[in-house]
Amino acid sequence: MPSQKNSNPNDEFDLLAQVAKSYYIENKNQSQIAEACDISPSTVSRLLSRAREEGIVRIAVVHPQRRNNELEDALRQKFALQDAIVARISTGVLDDQTILHEISKVAAPYIDALIKPGLVIGVSASSSVAALIRALKPLATPRYVTVVQLMGEFEIQHSSRHSAEITRLMAEMYVGTNYYLNAPTFVEDPDVAEALWRTRGISEVLPFYNRLDMMLVGVGPLRGSPLETNGLLRSSHIRQLEAAGAVGDTCGHFFSEDGHLVDDAYSGKVIAIGWDQLRRCPQVVAVAAGNKKVEALRALLNGRIIHILATDENTAYQTLDM
Repeated sequence: MPSQKNSNPNDEFDLLAQVAKSYYIENKNQSQIAEACDISPSTVSRLLSRAREEGIVRIAVVHPQRRNNELEDALRQKFALQDAIVARISTGVLDDQTILHEISKVAAPYIDALIKPGLVIGVSASSSVAALIRALKPLATPRYVTVVQLMGEFEIQHSSRHSAEITRLMAEMYVGTNYYLNAPTFVEDPDVAEALWRTRGISEVLPFYNRLDMMLVGVGPLRGSPLETNGLLRSSHIRQLEAAGAVGDTCGHFFSEDGHLVDDAYSGKVIAIGWDQLRRCPQVVAVAAGNKKVEALRALLNGRIIHILATDENTAYQTLDM
């Protein structure tokens, strides 16, 4: 390695990142890295130590007592999940945002390990997903992923759950590329919706929905969701959906208690990933907490739509009907 006095600092940091990526992400040993970079194994060891000192490599250890293994096993068995992360929440914590923050801190190291270089990852508009992505930030390293917005926007003001914002943030964190869905979540006029689907800004995003390796989604109740509070769903819409058996939504799609789609009960059109595309994704990660989300969460689990669930003990107990 060139001496620090004469070398370009940017070149040095590039080498630190390259060595760290080879060792921690590509699982190469120090001898393989030394040969590939034309440096000595001892230099590789020094570079790895420096990468941690410079913050290029960040390691987090999650104490096992912060997870409830018994509830995780019960959720995996009952709903045939790939995995479950159930956070232990301190007694007396009742605020939903604090609970989401704690769940995200516990789940982040697990989710971060799933994010491999080159993945295509979809993210939905959700305060739960926003909290998870912000918890991932200290762990993120360059992995050159593609991050795709899964649904149009439903808020006109800046918000922590703004879909385009969390799409941008995640791509930036993992040094990837991002694609936005420049449209509202719901369009009442079907002809206008069809015209939007054909516009370049939307039609060029659609092919990514067939290539998703992972999705990060939230779970919304039918009543009291941001879709209602932001005026996208009027009382008449909700009554129509309830009459059709809808209990909640994810990515703008409404489903019944057995996880079947009931979008036809809404007179307009949703601008989002298709339901069949969502179901074909091999790894749907859901983050959900709170009493009002239990019915919708259980429906998605019954429909085998979720593969990995991150939640808290109280929500897990209720979802298991214990």
